[in-house]
Amino acid sequence: MIDDAFMAAAATLSVPEMGTDATAPMLYWLIRTTRPQHVLEVGMGYTTPFLAQALHDNAVAVELERSRLGDPDAAELQPMAHPAYYEQPYRPRLVCIDRMTDPTSSAPRAMKVLDELGLSGLCTVLEGDLTGSGEAVRQELGLVDFAWIDTWDTLAFVREYWELINPAGGMLAVHYLMTYPQGRAVLHYIQSLAGPEGGLELTNLREPHRFGQNSTTLIRRIRDYTDPEDLRPQGTANDPASVLGLPAGGRP
Repeated sequence: MIDDAFMAAAATLSVPEMGTDATAPMLYWLIRTTRPQHVLEVGMGYTTPFLAQALHDNAVAVELERSRLGDPDAAELQPMAHPAYYEQPYRPRLVCIDRMTDPTSSAPRAMKVLDELGLSGLCTVLEGDLTGSGEAVRQELGLVDFAWIDTWDTLAFVREYWELINPAGGMLAVHYLMTYPQGRAVLHYIQSLAGPEGGLELTNLREPHRFGQNSTTLIRRIRDYTDPEDLRPQGTANDPASVLGLPAGGRP
């Protein structure tokens, strides 16, 4: 969990001008909420322990929830839980790519902090260039469920790694795209990859209150995504048309 001891360890990696002091906790909660198994970080540093801690906490939560399946008291609290979800193993992995050459970055110290927090076993570091590392990422993770892109080379990432992002709900969180023209051009390029059917969801979180003007863009691939609601038994309780008093098909 994010407690005082965690924050004290993570603080040693803080570089305020990098603009991730508020973004790192957001990434933690995005991962806690969406529960990805295969996570990729491009650009290590302050955010790295937040990603690893979220995966660790997810694994603990999954085991606790799995142990409570069939418990009537637990069903009272979580009547919509899917037992089938817990039939699949949850073995989270974090792969990080970084050149380790930026003198202003805290990336070289990130693994030491993960060691102190007992999280290093979740993380594999690919030291080197983003370009050309796609095959190594594929071998480590297969499809990527969540990627945090904190680099100026976002276009290079999209061109090489887009097909590694899980089309059934895989998410990218990308730094900086709304704060300079090249970034917005990359955003237009990403939108073009969705095709005429649309295949992604996109939200821009701008930070005009910052002196350095940063932003985070959230992109989710949904080409092969199935809403979990569709996995529950059908009936009036799951039929929005019936709730609204509409006939079948949802039209008045």
